[in-house]
Amino acid sequence: MTKSILTLTLILASLLTEATTIKGKVTDPSGEGLPGVNVFIQDTYDGATTDLYGYYSFDTFEKGTQTIIASFIGYKKHEEAVDLSKPITLNIELKEEVNRLSGITITAGSFEASDEKKAVVLKPLDIAMTAGALADIPGALSKLPGTSTNGESGKLFVRGGTAAETQAFIDGILVHSFYTPTPNNVPSRSRFSPFLFKGTFFSTGGYSAEYGQALSSVLSLNSNDIADETRTDFSLMTVGVDASHTQKWDNGSIYGQINYTNLDPYMSLVDQAYDWEDGYTSESGTFMLRQKLSKNDMLKVYANYDHSGFVVNQPSVNQPEDDHTDLSNNNFYLNTSYKRALGKNSTAYLGTSYGRSYSDVIYNETHVKDTQNSTHAKGYFTSDINNLSVRVGGEVMSTYHEEKASLVTDTHESDYNNHLSAGFAEADYYLTNSLTLRAGLRYSYYSIFDEDALSPRLSMALKTGENAQLSWAYGQFHQLPTGDLLLRSQQMSFERADHYMMSYQTIQNGRTFRSEIYYKKYDDLVKFATNDPYNPAKFTNTGGGYARGIDLFWRDSKTLKNVDYWISYSYIDTERDYRDYPSQANPTFAAGHNFSVVYKHFIPDIRTQIGASYSYNNGRPYEDPNKDGFNESKTSAYSDLSFNFAYLFRPHIILYSSVSNLLGRDNVFGYQYADNPDLNGVYASQPIGQPAKRFYFVGIFITLTKDKNKNNLENL
Repeated sequence: MTKSILTLTLILASLLTEATTIKGKVTDPSGEGLPGVNVFIQDTYDGATTDLYGYYSFDTFEKGTQTIIASFIGYKKHEEAVDLSKPITLNIELKEEVNRLSGITITAGSFEASDEKKAVVLKPLDIAMTAGALADIPGALSKLPGTSTNGESGKLFVRGGTAAETQAFIDGILVHSFYTPTPNNVPSRSRFSPFLFKGTFFSTGGYSAEYGQALSSVLSLNSNDIADETRTDFSLMTVGVDASHTQKWDNGSIYGQINYTNLDPYMSLVDQAYDWEDGYTSESGTFMLRQKLSKNDMLKVYANYDHSGFVVNQPSVNQPEDDHTDLSNNNFYLNTSYKRALGKNSTAYLGTSYGRSYSDVIYNETHVKDTQNSTHAKGYFTSDINNLSVRVGGEVMSTYHEEKASLVTDTHESDYNNHLSAGFAEADYYLTNSLTLRAGLRYSYYSIFDEDALSPRLSMALKTGENAQLSWAYGQFHQLPTGDLLLRSQQMSFERADHYMMSYQTIQNGRTFRSEIYYKKYDDLVKFATNDPYNPAKFTNTGGGYARGIDLFWRDSKTLKNVDYWISYSYIDTERDYRDYPSQANPTFAAGHNFSVVYKHFIPDIRTQIGASYSYNNGRPYEDPNKDGFNESKTSAYSDLSFNFAYLFRPHIILYSSVSNLLGRDNVFGYQYADNPDLNGVYASQPIGQPAKRFYFVGIFITLTKDKNKNNLENL
């Protein structure tokens, strides 16, 4: 692995200690040097990638006995303990390994953010330190190809799909309420901090048969294992305060965090587009337990509770008074998983979750109480048998959703209850060192419709060189209509999408290039009449559509010293006929051209890291009732330049600041039109813009450990 600019902790520790040099050569059994091998110290980000001849060299500030790991696709992982009291020359011979999952990675439609995968595109710290993302997982992933920026939402829109078509999972278990509630046209954030996860799997399509209930995309978060040490962290920020403590013992660890956020002081200093009577406020707590019950298993428990609310007045195009929103939300999520190794080649897994979200909303003269209770249980068994790797499992999801709406003269109650039962089987067959085939099948039964569905999945990967591969994928996917529709009617069926894609990826010497073409076909989308959206008799599954395009990605952490950057570009051509669309048209949430650049630069002499990101799209469609046609108008181009800055004030104290949309561009995401025309037959309008021109953030992050040299970098 090349030196990463994100190893801020280790580099800055040079103020107190002397570096040790580790160098050597990595070869195959014949003695030939292996290029592109990751060589690193276990449980650190310190390491290097071998050059064209197999040589590597890097410096470390770790001391004592440490474990050196060398890993390369198609070879067995090498681990060796060394004493770092003096410079080390360590030559390593890797043995070929064909019949393992590490032999070749199917990458079509998938981005990994992990330190353990060969096909790494982003690492966990990348997600936390991307300028403009403000440590929000969807905010960082929106800088990857295949996504469309929807600044008024803040959610993930992937390859012509709505945000509801992307599902999030923690340790394989569904997250029932992933985003925080916000007013109309104000971006939301994920409820989860990125530093709680060791890896992120983001699939833009064609994902495993293990996952269902997602027409477009899967975001799977893999939580941290047992903590490395006992530590306490404090954070003082312009938006609130945060405190956490980690306690470690021999075979386990426990983590607790409390957070208080209050935007009122911030909003009193920075001009806002809306009148906030009470700015966004939340109190939250997180609990994590990690325990090894034996040497072959791991128990994980994750729990989170938060209470949030706000009161805001927003301009209205339909009335002289502002639209008034008063919201209070309580959310609880519990996730438990247990994994056990059965011998050398098999694993058993069992996971469960419970989620409850309650919202009390007053919108003008309408009072809505919304309650959703959800459970999920999943189990599977995996085994490697010669050239075959098999996964077989099943799951049950249950959802009860209730809404009570009180108007001035009427009260309306609605609910639905669904039990989804599913089974899945999938096998990876390693035909050769260079060719892998994956086939899977998923069966789902939806009690709400008394219907079932079969979802086949097929993918293949071919190594075209030592560091390059081609991947193909096909999959059929089914999903329930969204909750707002199911509350109106259950006389519908599930929706469907078919994915086809091909990708090429090469990773070599700190540089990654990836290209992918795809085609997605939608069927059975829900439609209803434009002028009668709440009449259950008008709901049908007669909608459809398509999305096709190309995604390009380039990352380079080698060419420029102490610099890491990546560039993403996506082109998409998409149309759909769904909901109240009168005909097939470009959806309002998808821009044709999306481009982003993320740049990170570490300056050792002043113990500082600076970062920047730039995002652009060519504008999104919107419907103008004053013109002929449907969704044929387009907003101006979207553009955002953001910066962040981190300075190591002391070995355990970091000062951090960031600003989003530095140039203050007035981005417009669409327009709202009056329900009725004026006397001249013209529909009045108002733009959907940003709640503020810029967002500023300043924080102080303090870490207390035994050696007083660790810091809170990963929390940023």
